[in-house]
Amino acid sequence: MEIRKRNTGIPIKEDPITSEHLDDRDEHRSRRNSINWLYLVVLSLGWVGVVHYFERIVPYRIIEKCQWKQWEKWPSDRDVHRIALLADPQIVDDYSYPKQFKFFNFFVRAGADNYLHRNFQIMQEILDPDTTIFLGDLFDGGRYWEDDQWIAELKRFNKVFPKRVNRRDIRSIPGNHDIGFQTIHKHIQDRFAQYFGDLNDYIELGNHTIVMFDSISLSHPNETILRESREFLESINQRINPAYPRIILTHVPLYRFPDSQLCGPLRESKKLFPLVRGDEYQTVIEYGFSQEILKTIQPEIIFAGDDHDYCDIIQHYQTSNGIDKQTREITMKSPAMTSGRLIVA
Repeated sequence: MEIRKRNTGIPIKEDPITSEHLDDRDEHRSRRNSINWLYLVVLSLGWVGVVHYFERIVPYRIIEKCQWKQWEKWPSDRDVHRIALLADPQIVDDYSYPKQFKFFNFFVRAGADNYLHRNFQIMQEILDPDTTIFLGDLFDGGRYWEDDQWIAELKRFNKVFPKRVNRRDIRSIPGNHDIGFQTIHKHIQDRFAQYFGDLNDYIELGNHTIVMFDSISLSHPNETILRESREFLESINQRINPAYPRIILTHVPLYRFPDSQLCGPLRESKKLFPLVRGDEYQTVIEYGFSQEILKTIQPEIIFAGDDHDYCDIIQHYQTSNGIDKQTREITMKSPAMTSGRLIVA
């Protein structure tokens, strides 16, 4: 059949389609498909490599630098008790990203759980601490959950951070994401204590007294909520060995003056430590309560969490006898990949 240009009637020369043309097209299509598959394989392998590097190799190298032998000066024949602290794991739940789609939250939760679990396992493998203590904010929306959901999240938390045989594990320090801050319900407070232990407690380890203190409840205006923390603080000196140095572990940092009490070079954020209050949170304990805690316990050092970033300052206070004293306070970084920091603990 002869093909002509429209409206001209001029014949158009037609190239015959031969088997050679078809073979060339098939070969080109096959080569292109092979290249696409090659790109996909390379991309997949690269992604797996990146995940493996940041999930396994980087944490392993960092934790390896914390080996006890790197900085301990104890004689080899000493029987020492080693403690690891973790602050703000804050496992992801439906309250973490309420405006996101559920399938998005599912993948974020799975990835965040895996990251925390792997790092925890690496820490336990390399450092093998005798005692591991969490500094609060175990959950993200724990203060909002009904009992059934809370129990389900508790089981999930225990899978992320499994307890070890012949090792002590303390998880009783509450965070504001666990019990609240401005609004604390007695049932929520009691539920946390029922499953994790007394919110205020002390233990003697390695000739030191570790004081685990619920400063959040002490800050609450309701007498029913603050009573246990108040009674504990007022009686602590009659209960502990006066010869042992004291270490305070709490969730919310004590009050500081950010303009003069700078956090030091290891802090990731270049901004001054924030002094703010919001919905169920407060970045520091009030000045009056902070000074009372310092004067009463007179710690050698304080460890806190909540801020998700590192801060290392010197706290100043005066004893009841008018003696000026000081103590170091370290705010710890969060180990969670969802902590909002580029470099996690």
